Amino acid sequence: NVDVARFLNPAVSALYEPGSIFKVITMAAGLDTGVITPTTPFTDTGYIVVGQRTIYNSNRTAAGATNATDALARSLNVVTAQVAERVGANNFYRYVRRFGFGDRTGVDLADEVAGLLKEPGDELWSQSDLGTNSFGQGLAVTPLQMLNSVCAIANGGLLLRPYIVQARVEDEKVLYTRPTVIQRVMSAQTAAELTDMMVTTVEIGNKAASVAGYEIAGKSGTAQIPGPEGYLEDQTINSFIGFAPAHDPQFVLLVKLDRPDPAISQWASYTAAPVFAQISRRLFEHLNIAPDEIRNQVAMQPATN
Repeated sequence: NVDVARFLNPAVSALYEPGSIFKVITMAAGLDTGVITPTTPFTDTGYIVVGQRTIYNSNRTAAGATNATDALARSLNVVTAQVAERVGANNFYRYVRRFGFGDRTGVDLADEVAGLLKEPGDELWSQSDLGTNSFGQGLAVTPLQMLNSVCAIANGGLLLRPYIVQARVEDEKVLYTRPTVIQRVMSAQTAAELTDMMVTTVEIGNKAASVAGYEIAGKSGTAQIPGPEGYLEDQTINSFIGFAPAHDPQFVLLVKLDRPDPAISQWASYTAAPVFAQISRRLFEHLNIAPDEIRNQVAMQPATN
């Protein structure tokens, strides 16, 4: 028997629950609809009931008085669900769709799948899905969908169609692939505010992803793996997604680790985040990207004839 899955490209064919990296999408919806700002205060009591489900923070503690930026940095499920409730179910899923989830990206690769997304009006959707979906549970995405959605943040709010082939030759002519804007998913101001929130997230909650001399915008996510009888014990998918330099993005990177050794850590901030930093250091060198201070000095120099 041939295992067909071995021949599929996991970047476009393998579905997984993204976990907390999806919180940037919820925050984008909150900022863009105007129901929150980066400094909007929240009270985290340690749990919230959405529909018929009680949602807790991953560490089962209450953060107390906080705000939207701090909630993203500390990856608070309870506050993220509060943001989704303020946005409202219809608006929330409208933004999720805008970012490309539930549809193929249109990349020039075979066997791309659309993902799994329940929405209001679907037979199996319930109000509790709004809460769990807000922090990346109960929906399934491809790695490329997740990566492309964060590219929209890095691109100032514009969602582009990803492509692999940069150029091809036809009839002795070189035809170049041109970047195609699918749509604006949020305002440039929202993208800028969310970028700053993601920079704070790295500085406070994901220091292992940081690289000296560069501001990095990012978010970690530790996702449970669904099994036949519920989520599996002691098995997770750890992710870190981000872009750099934060205010002049040259690359967007997703690190996804399937079933890391729990003896090392189950948490992405200790596994995927340092891998992100290692790869980023190589990319800064390979792409000849100078540290922020040097680039800022060059940008401030007066133009000469």
